[in-house]
Amino acid sequence: MQLSLTLGVTDLEQSEKFYHGLLGLNVERDDSGLACGAFLLIRCGAVRMVLQPLAVLAGRHPVLRQNLERGHPGTGFQLEFGCPDLAAVLARLKKDRWPLLYELEDHEHLRREVWVQDPDGYLLVLNEEPAALCASLPRGGGNQA
Repeated sequence: MQLSLTLGVTDLEQSEKFYHGLLGLNVERDDSGLACGAFLLIRCGAVRMVLQPLAVLAGRHPVLRQNLERGHPGTGFQLEFGCPDLAAVLARLKKDRWPLLYELEDHEHLRREVWVQDPDGYLLVLNEEPAALCASLPRGGGNQA
């Protein structure tokens, strides 16, 4: 089984600039003219994240339209990304003056976090853990993005 997430976005270009330009993720764009329209694909390990325009999602799935019209698409949703070089990501975010919700140095758990929202309000927790700690974690069952 493979996990895929589909997120509705208002502007593919803005999402691509954020996820690729600021976060440094490999973003694949598909403009092949399929019935589903243009979309962005981000692969993080075994997880695939599809970013698709809200209008396309609402038009193709009547049940989604009801849910999408209830509120902001990012409400109540959180994505966590393990960043091998959080300092570099943070520097790009600050250079672009991207609003940071907060930064956290968790000395007890040897973890550093930066919380931000993407252009559509999805909450992202960007984290970095020391290499020594990550090397000691069991492989295969982790949830690294």
